[in-house]
Amino acid sequence: MERRAVVVFIIALAACVLVAKPHVLSWNDRSRLATVESLADRGTFAIDGSPFAVGLGDEYRFRGRTYSDKSPLLALQGAAVATVLARAAHIAPTSARAIYAVVLGSVGVWFALGCTYAYAWQRRLGASRGFASLVAALSGVGTLSFSYATVLANHVPAGAAVLASLYHCARARERGLDALAGGAFAAAAFAFDAPAGLAVFGGIVLLRGAAPSRGAIAAAAFLPLVAAQLAFNHAVSGGFGPPAMDPASWADVRSAFHARAHQSLFFFDSAGAYARYAWYVLFGGKGLFAYTPMAALCVYGLARMWRRGGRERTVALAVAVIVLPYTMLVIGLTDDYAAGDFGERRFVDVTFALCVGLGPAIAAVRGATAILAARVAVGWSIATAALGSLAPFGGRPGEPGYAFGASEFVALSARAPLQAALDVAAVVVIVGLVLRAWSTSAAATRRAAAPGG
Repeated sequence: MERRAVVVFIIALAACVLVAKPHVLSWNDRSRLATVESLADRGTFAIDGSPFAVGLGDEYRFRGRTYSDKSPLLALQGAAVATVLARAAHIAPTSARAIYAVVLGSVGVWFALGCTYAYAWQRRLGASRGFASLVAALSGVGTLSFSYATVLANHVPAGAAVLASLYHCARARERGLDALAGGAFAAAAFAFDAPAGLAVFGGIVLLRGAAPSRGAIAAAAFLPLVAAQLAFNHAVSGGFGPPAMDPASWADVRSAFHARAHQSLFFFDSAGAYARYAWYVLFGGKGLFAYTPMAALCVYGLARMWRRGGRERTVALAVAVIVLPYTMLVIGLTDDYAAGDFGERRFVDVTFALCVGLGPAIAAVRGATAILAARVAVGWSIATAALGSLAPFGGRPGEPGYAFGASEFVALSARAPLQAALDVAAVVVIVGLVLRAWSTSAAATRRAAAPGG
């Protein structure tokens, strides 16, 4: 691994050190922390008796015991951190210090890995170290991955695992060990969040034409963890699907999903309603492009890669066969009109993969107006991700993320004006550094392309 990649990892993890939360914000992270605490204190996945399970909605009862409806892999990683803290430093898993360390030692580490693989991907596509570092930084602090790296949520780990899987599958033609890593990371993506298992289709695209043994190696790494996840689902819910999506689990009247138990899988009853919802999660109140306008640059970059053909087309296709079906699943199988999240958090599963196109996009932007628009999109995305890091979960049902994010900032300004001023200054400095790095990289690219360069 390049020394620069290690530096990227350390800096990304340091960014999480500054923003990781020492407290819970919602059912989502509290449900996972209930499992973490139960595993660390009592050695069980059942959350009966956990102080985090009081007033919890993301839970269900099965055979007389209460469980979180969240996938267990992230909780297992968090429990390992909590157990070490409890035994080595006598820090209780329920304390603020433990919560902070659990978030940092699990989600924070995956966020740093995602940024590191973003760097590695740009290097593989031929970018210089400086330009690849710029794209890695934007893939982190310029997307909602940064906002959701502050809490114990599964989307950042899933997104980082998807990107890592794609990277290793792309290298699998060169080394069998990469095929093993590609399959293992795809399985981890599935275990963190089942829809992120679409990473396997990107791997298939990248492994197409490789020696059959490489596909077999990837499958050998992929299947055991998937089988273990399915077995766990069956053991704690009686079904093989994720308990959060298993009607058998919703039979518990205390579950927030009980009302859905006997309803259709689909939330809306007309094509028009789905079209309006698609607009809502792509451009509207929870829009991918509304909260991360830089995503438009990513799409443009992937289109450029497709047009160039060859290896770049293959990579663009691998990203597309993950992102497009995933987007359809979000539109078809969710209803977040009344949710209290900052943006549509589920897109974080595929954000790192989408950012593979960011480098080619930035390199291809020409003309003063286009460059200005691209830089505005980047600056807006960084500021929005920073705003979301204040409270990625929160707000009244259906309240736009920008509104409750602004409310959180106003509250922060009232109780800690110096901290709020430093936060604003940090965002201004980051945007300035990014734009300076952009200009420097563009100048270097022009010099390299000039005759005799």
